[in-house]
Formats: sequence, structure tokens, C-alpha cells
Amino acid sequence: MPIIRIEYDDDKISSAEATSISKGIQKIVAEETGIEDVSVYTNAAQIKVQVAPIEIFVEMSAHKIDDIEILFKALRQSLTQWKKETDFPCGINLTIIPMQWKFETDI
Repeated sequence: MPIIRIEYDDDKISSAEATSISKGIQKIVAEETGIEDVSVYTNAAQIKVQVAPIEIFVEMSAHKIDDIEILFKALRQSLTQWKKETDFPCGINLTIIPMQWKFETDI
């Protein structure tokens, strides 16, 4: 299951805008990966030094990524389209992080 972590600058982005991007990227990642179980954790740092308005980190199992370039391009295009449709005002930095992890849920 992909996990999305969003860090945002609450001096530049409102809580409502952070919620909007959280819901938008969750839907985009689920659609582009075909994986419905996508979680999003969104935070505003208490201490910020030269930070971007929004940083999105998509972490997912490396073996679920057939071609990272194709996936990145699809996410970028869908996010760009979402920004246009919602008139989202800020630039967004996007990172995909392939993970070699082992996890178990509901222990």
C-alpha cells in the first residue's frame, strides 16, 4: 500500500488547502497505481527553514513499480490537471520513494 506524506508551510498554505491537496493526491495515486489502499499523512512543521510551500512524498513498495519514470510522469500529469481543475494556487514538489520494506497490518 502506498503511503503519502505531505509537509506544507502553514504560513503559505491554509489548512483547507492542505486538506484539498491531501484528498486530491490520495485519489490520483490510487487511480494511477491501481491500488485502492492509499494513506495520506499531512503535517505542517513547527520549525521551518527554507521550505517549499508543499512537499509530497509517495512511498511505495519497489516491486509494485514497473517503471518509475512512467509512474512519475502519470502522477505529475494527473496532479497538474487536478491543480488546473481546482485552481490550486501553489507549486508542489513531488517525490516518489521506492521502498524495500516488510510490513504486516492489524497485528
